[in-house]
Formats: sequence, structure tokens, C-alpha cells
Amino acid sequence: MTMFCDVQKEGALLVVTMNNPEKLNALGPTSHEEMASIFNDFEDDPKLSVAILTGAGRAFCSGSDISAYVAGTNKPLPPEGGGGLTHNHRLSKPVIAAVNGLAMGGGCEIALSCDMLVASENAYFGLPEPLVGAAALGGGLIQICRKLPYSVAMKVILTGDRLSAEEALRYGLISEVAPEGGALDAARKLAKRIMRCSPVALSATRQMARLALSGMPTAEIEKIEENVRAKVMASDDFKEGMAAFLDRREPVWTGH
Repeated sequence: MTMFCDVQKEGALLVVTMNNPEKLNALGPTSHEEMASIFNDFEDDPKLSVAILTGAGRAFCSGSDISAYVAGTNKPLPPEGGGGLTHNHRLSKPVIAAVNGLAMGGGCEIALSCDMLVASENAYFGLPEPLVGAAALGGGLIQICRKLPYSVAMKVILTGDRLSAEEALRYGLISEVAPEGGALDAARKLAKRIMRCSPVALSATRQMARLALSGMPTAEIEKIEENVRAKVMASDDFKEGMAAFLDRREPVWTGH
């Protein structure tokens, strides 16, 4: 049973909605553990291949519930990190953030941890932690400095300024801008295109893309790539994909 999130399965798609709109989906003491459990279950479910994370109301997520820090009821993050995503190195399936409004602080960190971000035109991104005496040490500084030009990243993280959806798109931080209220629909369309692909191939592709961004030496990545290639080519999905192409039919993926 979930308390903070609504979880819906739509075929091979999992839609996770952070649902505390009165507090702009602020993350309470147990929210991170709940979301870690949700995304671990997503990883372990062979019937699911793509997830969308969004927020109810006018915000994606406004970050941590500061009242919990003041009251001393906050808890350490789970090993998977903020929202079960910022340090989740076990996850092999793609996650799309459908950013329907504010994505601030920890909410921005969670969004940046997703593989693709679709934002409504009224969305904003920011890491304002220094304005309240904190720092974005849940993975946000690493992500934003990797994904934005240095001077732009430093302006955002040292001033607490927000980036609009249009600015985020211009700098390549997000994949797409949707009309206000349309982020989830746009994310569903994107997920549908992704789900045409083999789950085995998606996992391998995501793994190598993440390694390419990790800073690992190229020679080491190439060694891993050889093993990943061998596993893909030995998979049932690879055989099915080749056969379907030659037969001019749609492939039927098993994820094996």
C-alpha cells in the first residue's frame, strides 16, 4: 500500500504520481522509502518496461518537506537515493519525468535522475537549497553540472535562480515542452514509442549511455560493451527481432 504516490499499471507502462498537492508534492520522511520500493518493484516486474513519474496538481515536486527538518522527523535517504531514483544504480529500465509544474530542490534532483524529461510550458526547475542554508547534495549538483554548460550551471546553483521550461529545452536539460497540462500525455506518447523496442535492447542501451556519462575511462567502457553486446546477441529478443524484420512483421518481445 502506498501513502504518498498513486501507482497505475497500463500494460507495460507504470505511471507513478506523487500525490500531495496541498504541499506541492513535498517529500515527507517516508516518501523516499516508498518511492524506492515502487521503483525496485518496477525493476523486478518482467511485465513492465517503462515508467513515468509525475506530480498531482500544479507541481511536479517542490522538494523536501522543510517542516520535517525543523521538527527533527526527517529520515536518512534510502540507498536508492531521493525518490528512489537519484542513486538507484540497480535500475535498468527507462524512466520518464512528466514535469507538470515546479521541480525544485529535491524534486529537481529526482527529475534530473530520470532518463528523459517532458515538461509543460509552465514548468520551472531549480536548486534553491543555498537560499535556506542547505546544498543540493542529493545528486542534483552532479546532474546539473553534467547536463548544462558550466557557466549556466553555476548561475543556477549559486543563485538559486529558476530555469523555465523553454530555457531548459534550449540548454538540452529536457527532451520536450508540452502545452500546460499536457506533460503526462506527451510522456505517454514518448513511452509508447519506447515500448516498440526490445526490453533487452533498451536495458543494454541505457546501461551503456549511463556509463558514457559516468566519467569511466573509454577503454573500460569498451570492455563492458563487448560483454553487453554478446548478451544482447545471445538473447531471444535479438533472434525475434531479426526474424520479424525478415518476415516483415511486428516483433513479439519476451524480454529474454
